[in-house]
Amino acid sequence: MLGRLRRKRRWVYATVAVVVLAAAGVTVWVVTRPAAAQSYRLVAASTTTLKQTVSSSGTIEPAQRSDLNFGVSGQVTAVNVTVGQQVTAGQQLATVQSASLSASVAQANSAVASDQSKLSADQSNGASSAQVSADQASLTAAQNQLANAQAALAEATMTSPIAGTVAAVNLTVGQQVSAGGSGSQSSSSAASSTDSSGQSGRQGSSAPSSSSSSSSSSSSSTAQIVIISAGSYVVNASVDDTEIGQIKTGDQAVITPDGSTTPVYGTVTTVAVMADGSSSVPSYPITIGVTGSPAGLFAGANATVAIVVKQLNDVLAVPAAAVHYDGGQAAVYELVGGKQTSKTVQLGQSSGGMVQVVNGLSEGEQVLVATPAGGTGGAARSGGTGGRPGGFGGGGVRIGGGGFGGGKAGGFGG
Repeated sequence: MLGRLRRKRRWVYATVAVVVLAAAGVTVWVVTRPAAAQSYRLVAASTTTLKQTVSSSGTIEPAQRSDLNFGVSGQVTAVNVTVGQQVTAGQQLATVQSASLSASVAQANSAVASDQSKLSADQSNGASSAQVSADQASLTAAQNQLANAQAALAEATMTSPIAGTVAAVNLTVGQQVSAGGSGSQSSSSAASSTDSSGQSGRQGSSAPSSSSSSSSSSSSSTAQIVIISAGSYVVNASVDDTEIGQIKTGDQAVITPDGSTTPVYGTVTTVAVMADGSSSVPSYPITIGVTGSPAGLFAGANATVAIVVKQLNDVLAVPAAAVHYDGGQAAVYELVGGKQTSKTVQLGQSSGGMVQVVNGLSEGEQVLVATPAGGTGGAARSGGTGGRPGGFGGGGVRIGGGGFGGGKAGGFGG
């Protein structure tokens, strides 16, 4: 009985020993199992173009806009256009009653003829120089009255100073309009912020305006007819005082209308020399002329712009993610004999996730770049300067064991 008990105890002890050894084996396996293979990609250093940009936002406006008003009093007798209609430069838009204006022109013509006849007669009859001078003064005054009467008659017909689209019509037949309508125009173009035609609602008698298309002296709510250029646009934007010094006329710009993923292109045409407004951060207006006649642009819509203020052509560059710092020196990792090797490089400008390599690499040399988390092989492990190495996430070339990032050099992980 005692022998059987001892044998039973030995069996129990042996079983416990096996369990303990088995547990110890599991522990050893958990601690010493090899790290998962790491992932990265190889990217060749290549020549490219790097662009430094200044970002802003603005409003898309027609390149030219004319806010038109009659310059004479009278009753509207015709309105010849509707909103959305295409018109040509010089096309008749509306008229006011002109019978009295025509009578004034006829009367002024008669006065000129009479004064001219008197001057000729006095000169033929040897009148005194004082009389001839008086006759000449009367003739000049009559000619001035005729010119004014003819201008007033012309102003009874409103014509379009530009080819474009009718954006607003605030006139109806039978409406009484008063003299003194501003007849103003404001316009801007890709070449200049001043309309070269100088036309107005008074058939072009007003001086050209230097205002931009977004800031007219007679708004569309009060202008009797508004004409905007068709298919030709500008973007009115602004930048702050820390950026204005970088921008100059002629700089290229990439324009992305709100709600669109397709950019259009343009050129900076005007740069303000004085800040606009009285905010704590000075804002300097700039105008960007849109190149060509791209579809899908709408007057009044917002857009973001990226103005290219510096461009480096044919420079050697690598992804910025390939760069690490070793002892304060910029470096990249190369794959030599299946192992990572750190190589010191001299960097230049950076843009759009790329960085210029001034010295240390040649075109075609391949550098290691971390594969982003969520790649084909799963999320990247977090890395560090010591301890277990971090990984490059999934996909790309794989290295088993320690991967890149352990030891002194630090890792690409994370």
